[in-house]
Amino acid sequence: MTTLLDLPTDVLYTIFPYLDPADFLVLTSCTKILHSYRQDPNYWRVTTRTTFRIPPQPLLQADGARWQWLYRRLRTQTQLYTWGSNGCGNLGHGFLNVPRVSAGQHDWADNKNHSIGWPGKVQLDDMPEPIGIVADVQCGGWSTTLLNSIGVLYLCGGIDPSSAFMTRSVHRGRDRNSGIAQAKRLTFPSAYPPTTKNRHEPSTAIRQYSTGRAHILGLADDGKVWQWNNEEARLVKPLHVDVTQKVVTRVVAGWDRASMFVSGTGIVYWPYDTPLRAGNSEADAILIDTATVPGTAVSQSRTSRETSDTLGARIGEVTNHILLENYIVFITSLNKVFLYNAVFPLPDLDPPAPIEITAFYPSSSDCPFEIQDIQGSFRSFAIFTKLGDVLIGNREMLDAFNSGTYDSTSTESSHPGPTVIPALQNNSITSIAFGDHHFQALRSDGTLLAYGVDPQACGALGLGSPEGTGPLRGLIAAHFSSNGTLGRNIGRQVWFDRLMQRWLGEMKEKAGMEGEAKARGDMILPRRGQPAQNAAAVTAVGDYFEREGKMWEDGIVEEGGMGSYFVLKVAAAGWHTAALVLVDEEQAERSRQMHVVRDKVDDGVKAEKYDWHGGTWEDIDAPWDQLSKALMWLRDSIWRLGRMFLGLREEDKKVEAEQKDMEQEEQGDRTKYTWSDQPFPRLRMANGEVMPGEIEVME
Repeated sequence: MTTLLDLPTDVLYTIFPYLDPADFLVLTSCTKILHSYRQDPNYWRVTTRTTFRIPPQPLLQADGARWQWLYRRLRTQTQLYTWGSNGCGNLGHGFLNVPRVSAGQHDWADNKNHSIGWPGKVQLDDMPEPIGIVADVQCGGWSTTLLNSIGVLYLCGGIDPSSAFMTRSVHRGRDRNSGIAQAKRLTFPSAYPPTTKNRHEPSTAIRQYSTGRAHILGLADDGKVWQWNNEEARLVKPLHVDVTQKVVTRVVAGWDRASMFVSGTGIVYWPYDTPLRAGNSEADAILIDTATVPGTAVSQSRTSRETSDTLGARIGEVTNHILLENYIVFITSLNKVFLYNAVFPLPDLDPPAPIEITAFYPSSSDCPFEIQDIQGSFRSFAIFTKLGDVLIGNREMLDAFNSGTYDSTSTESSHPGPTVIPALQNNSITSIAFGDHHFQALRSDGTLLAYGVDPQACGALGLGSPEGTGPLRGLIAAHFSSNGTLGRNIGRQVWFDRLMQRWLGEMKEKAGMEGEAKARGDMILPRRGQPAQNAAAVTAVGDYFEREGKMWEDGIVEEGGMGSYFVLKVAAAGWHTAALVLVDEEQAERSRQMHVVRDKVDDGVKAEKYDWHGGTWEDIDAPWDQLSKALMWLRDSIWRLGRMFLGLREEDKKVEAEQKDMEQEEQGDRTKYTWSDQPFPRLRMANGEVMPGEIEVME
């Protein structure tokens, strides 16, 4: 009799995807042979993506153990962080109730221009409707959109300028205590029931989506394509492409165009603001004229049948495409990059062919070259190769190729080649999110690097503001504007732990005080009426704190282990950024406690304090603290007994946690940290000069 173990390996791999994780783990525990499949990367990759609707990431090469780890953490540790300009409520933090910290508060919130300079956690539990597990996040010109694990889309801010500024005016008119975070569910026509936690609707459950500057496209589980120009969707029905008979594999929204890739047809695009056509009998649909990029219909199965002199054979199969301002850029199976000027409508006769962008190819044919992915938005994009190269292109390059004036031998800045940032090469970069003036690069180890300009000190980089702790991260304030800039091709890691912000805030205070460090502070801190910052000094200080920050969790995270904050996805647009982060709060708390110094009591007496939230006892550092904590415990006990006597419900955990945070913040100034007695560093700058001061130079 044939048993399960007698089946060929390929048959077992076919069976595994039909098992849920619990059954799969039980099966692989039965025998030693089956146990070898326990961390099968294909099973855990497919299970994780289908369960949580995680978008494909071609550059994420993870083993089975990593995918299994990701599956476990996604259920409980997913957090959304946003930063940058919040003028339209697009960050999800609201306008008025933005939390502050005592150190470096200018980095956290500026209620004048609604900006947030330090990554802020969005309180998803405070939303009017529970969002659940966030699977994907994307940014638009005035919005941040979220996709949860059951396929529901939510919107923070407004899709277009009119709705965005309407949201802004509504919030401004509210009471100071009611400007709470808002994430609105994007809706569908009444004929299409929405998908819910208890009811899956294939027509409205979104499996993949894309956010453009002022519109959103969604691809449903049953293949329908939806477009949002406001908060209610319209079904997209191309006039000359039968999407009911052909498979739509992806949708891509851009600056001024919308698009989808249709198998057997190619890249189909149209203006996102196409009005409803006259005679449309379906009020819930958009009947649209579309254009198709010539030569993009070739599939891998048809490539061998194409003659070498046809356009499709020269282009190859399209593996991915993006929409930028005026242009479509795509990569193919032949390791080629093409651009297409997305004019609309196309001429009826002899439409232009795609133009090959040869600037990314190696100068020698002996050099191995294999393109893996393309990513980009607005005017910037990046080409990723299998060897780890990250080549950045821009609008000027596309214009030169489109006009036929690009010269690879030219040294003129008007015809620039790809930008090659040394720190991004062979550095395990898996994605890059481009804003208008900045970009964020995500590494496979979950760390995030910020590059570019912080426009109008809005905090888009996530490094603090130029007026706050930004100079300690290497941000240089423009002398005649409020922009903050990093040095050319310099990137800084984005930090998510709020205690690191306190560290920078306290070190900045030391640089601004009278005394030995003031001369160094004058070199890096921008002050009105004072000379501009010393760029070499700011860069040296930024390098110093970058090195120190990388050692923040030394001794807590084992070699090869994951940090407390693992960035899963990053998105950017305009002047803001968003990131999905897996937060190991227990590990993060151990790291924080490692930086707390326990003061010694003069009389040598050690008292104990009662943790009234957790019900445990622990040592404290001063006798007077015992009485203070006892009185606070007594106050809380009387409050709870009173509520019980009146028949009121017990305070929920969220309120208790907020109260505890407030009490800890009030006592924060009395906490001593490992850096409390450290002076502001005196460093040697890149030009060989040493910063002024009396302390030793920190090499």
